[in-house]
Amino acid sequence: MTQTVLALGRRERKQAETRRRLIEAARDQISEGGVESITITSITERADVAQGTFYNYFESRDAVIDALIFESVERLGQRLDALTAGMSDAAHIYSFSLRHLMNTALSDPAWGWVMIRLGIAHETLLQTLGPRAARDLQIGVDSGRFSIPDVSLAAAMTFGALLSAMHEYLGGTDRDAPSTHYAEYLLRMAGIPAHEAHEIVRLPLPALPEIADA
Repeated sequence: MTQTVLALGRRERKQAETRRRLIEAARDQISEGGVESITITSITERADVAQGTFYNYFESRDAVIDALIFESVERLGQRLDALTAGMSDAAHIYSFSLRHLMNTALSDPAWGWVMIRLGIAHETLLQTLGPRAARDLQIGVDSGRFSIPDVSLAAAMTFGALLSAMHEYLGGTDRDAPSTHYAEYLLRMAGIPAHEAHEIVRLPLPALPEIADA
């Protein structure tokens, strides 16, 4: 019985490692060549696994891209949700989320390039981040903190500005404190006065909480 359990444990660890390698290979391929460069061959060659092995984990190239988005973006979104769950000031919620997103791109450029190269054309990415931006903005509108006539448009502008700002900084622009500047401009878009937006984005940034695997 013990040997069987140990064998199952080793097999599950090996399967998890292979799946991780495939997702990381897709991430590296997209960060360098964009979504159009993704093929099953490019993924399996990077991961150093047989093409037949790929299909033990994913049905298609789109399935591995969706898994990549979940692993790299949705989990970050869940951590942001956990961070801001107990906060009452919509301006703080919005600012902290924006700053963490930008900081993640700068501290992990491969992640940032994946975001940029997936971009607004990828529906799964939009479905992952778009509703969160709209939710945070709506909280501000409902509480009277934000003055936004069209929350849906403001959410789209938030996402588009995020990708553009990431591209600006990852492309070699050398500026100080990009996450605070980005968040400050977006707070002003939401109707926060300039002097207050300047103060809010310079509050200490709380660390992201860890979350358990689903």
